Amino acid sequence: MTADTRRDRTRLRRGRARQRHVALLLLFALAASGMGAWLANPAPATADTTARASIGVQGRPDPFPAADRDRTRTDLTVDGTWDMGDRPEGKLTIIHADNPTVRDLINGRDEDQTPTGFNPDHATGDTGNAYAYGQCTWWAYVRRTQLGLPVGSRLGDGGMWADSAKALGYWVDDTPRQGDVIVFSPAQVNNAWGHVAIVEKVNGDGSIEISEANVNGQVGPFRRTIEAKQTHAYQYIHY
Repeated sequence: MTADTRRDRTRLRRGRARQRHVALLLLFALAASGMGAWLANPAPATADTTARASIGVQGRPDPFPAADRDRTRTDLTVDGTWDMGDRPEGKLTIIHADNPTVRDLINGRDEDQTPTGFNPDHATGDTGNAYAYGQCTWWAYVRRTQLGLPVGSRLGDGGMWADSAKALGYWVDDTPRQGDVIVFSPAQVNNAWGHVAIVEKVNGDGSIEISEANVNGQVGPFRRTIEAKQTHAYQYIHY
């Protein structure tokens, strides 16, 4: 091989090496340009990719999904506490009672007012209306049932109801509340049996409106108002 031939082959190899080098530089430049464009304008997420984003390990739902920042909580009060509403079921803790009306009252209107140790699920003594038609006791049973409040079937004559109810576990005191049974002693109604009625309303001035039966021998029911100054003279069966 002559010296000229060797020089020609060397130049050829060097030329090919430069071509490969230039080609590699072009490839790197193209790759870098494409990645930059993708980062600047990423492909929009599809329904499929969005669904996969909410799946955690081994296909389980993500237990800590991203918070929805567009959602506004309307039940946050000014002082930063959560507004649980007026319903008992909205409270963090409620006192259980089998009777739903009693449950609502004990966790609402009468919250923190019941006697210490009071059991709202005490025996009611209710086996049906055993009182003679037209008597005050008959109406008291009928009306309490209409109101969804417990009432005993054999509490005795009207004047005996407060003591009989206490013996069963009822909450009884001298403060009237709507729906209560008001108990009149025999001395208060000038007869030997006493009397019972239902507190239909407690007025703003402290007077109460009651419904009652067997007034002057008439079945009724009738309605009348008792003045505020007299209301605490009687006993009231709450529930």
